[in-house]
Amino acid sequence: MQKNTKKKIAPIIITLLVVLYMGSLIVLVLGAAGVISFLGGFNIAFPFPFLLIYALGGLAVIVGIILALRQRLREIDGGEEDEAGKY
Repeated sequence: MQKNTKKKIAPIIITLLVVLYMGSLIVLVLGAAGVISFLGGFNIAFPFPFLLIYALGGLAVIVGIILALRQRLREIDGGEEDEAGKY
C-alpha cells in the first residue's frame, strides 16, 4: 500500500499546481472584466464576452485536470502499472 501512496503524490501535486495557476488566471480575467473589483469600484472597459469566454476556458481546464487526476488515481489503485511491468 505504501508503494501506491508514493505513486499518487506526483499527480496530486501537479493537479494542485495547475488548479492554482488557472484559478489565479480566472480571477485576473474576471477582475479585468470588471466582475471582481480589486480597487473598490475601479472598472476597466474591456470586451466582456471575450474575457468571460477566456475565464470559462480556464474553468474547463480545471475540471479536465481534476477528472484526469481521478482517472490516474484509479489506475494506480487498480495496479495497471504493476500488471504491465510483468511483461
